[in-house]
Amino acid sequence: VQTCALPICFPVTIYGGGFKPPTKGHFAVVKKTLNDFPEIDELKIFVGGGVRDGITQEESIQIWDIYKKYLSDKINVEPSVAPVKSVLGYAKDHPDEKIYWILGAREGDEEDLKDIENRTKSLDRYPNIEVKVITTAGGVSGTKTRASIKSDNKEQFFHLIPDIKEKEQVWDIVS
Repeated sequence: VQTCALPICFPVTIYGGGFKPPTKGHFAVVKKTLNDFPEIDELKIFVGGGVRDGITQEESIQIWDIYKKYLSDKINVEPSVAPVKSVLGYAKDHPDEKIYWILGAREGDEEDLKDIENRTKSLDRYPNIEVKVITTAGGVSGTKTRASIKSDNKEQFFHLIPDIKEKEQVWDIVS
């Protein structure tokens, strides 16, 4: 039984990842999550601490802060050393809270499904976690996005991030 200070309890929702950098696909997962689960009061985004191809956690958080303007004020972006461990740690520390764990998958991408299976192996120890797989269109990846940065291909980069007016600002953060 869930205990809450409010008369109605809503699940804590967490989306974790490296997000080096946050792409159009990550943005779509968050947007779809907010649309599919309007009962969400807060969506926590745990950004991993690793550096990939020179993109830092701090830069990823800066980009999410730009994206939040287009998504919702329900989003709270937080640094995390290891996002999966942070999700499981949160569940362990809050056993009376229902937690939606958001995991993104690209349509038709078997590797994404294998990755989700690996990440969720130990869930039987966390009865308060409910996995929500959010499937979005394929074709976008952090690897492709980092490759466009590395090759200084701004035009390709702009196709891999959300269509927002701050595209140049996002490019400046990562390049």
